[in-house]
Amino acid sequence: MKKLFIAALLFVGMVSFAQDINQKATGDQREKLTPEQRSEKHLQKLTSELSLDKNQQEKVKQLLAERNAKAEKFKDANKDRKTKPTAAEKDAFKKQMETERAANDAKMKAILNADQYTKWTALKKEHKDHNRKGDHRGKRDLKSPQERDQAHLQKLTTDLNLNADQQKQVTELLSERTTKISMLEKSRKDTGVAPSDAEKKAMRKQMEVDHKAFDTKMKSILNADQYTKWTAIQKERKDKMKEHRKGKK
Repeated sequence: MKKLFIAALLFVGMVSFAQDINQKATGDQREKLTPEQRSEKHLQKLTSELSLDKNQQEKVKQLLAERNAKAEKFKDANKDRKTKPTAAEKDAFKKQMETERAANDAKMKAILNADQYTKWTALKKEHKDHNRKGDHRGKRDLKSPQERDQAHLQKLTTDLNLNADQQKQVTELLSERTTKISMLEKSRKDTGVAPSDAEKKAMRKQMEVDHKAFDTKMKSILNADQYTKWTAIQKERKDKMKEHRKGKK
């Protein structure tokens, strides 16, 4: 039984590490992937978001392989268990989880440079906050406009590797856009009347103008490579929204 719980604790640490560096997959997606394929997917994500070099990729790959091995041991040891852990055992789990997380953090810190480590910790925090709130898009409005702008900035900083000056300029740009949207929403609420077809058409045209202006400003802030990535992100987001609308019809 002692060996069983040690294996379980190691597995918890592995799962925590894997979740820290990759987006949560659905049950069906996970079933279609082997442990090796999941590790490769984790590695690809880290390589992309942290710009890992070949040496770093090899070290992270080895780290993921170690955790996969622990996961398999846990599955083998725990598959026949029929009793739930006691309160004392759960407390031991939590303490071991903290130890595992600290060990994972230390190993990653030794592999990454200072900038990469900062980004990695930001990714972990983002994932932790996402899990804490749950994947409920309907709760999006619980965030203030400023909080949404800050989250957007953090994502852009990670995805595009923005420097401090770029972050400042993007912050101002997001703030300007949020102010315009807030003024528009307030104006519509104050009228208390649904817009006519002509007004809707005018709004769509204005949105196109604003979108082009925003794009031009972003292009002036970003370098060529960052702008290419940003336009790709925009397209992916637009395509997802189209698919989402189709699903509602």
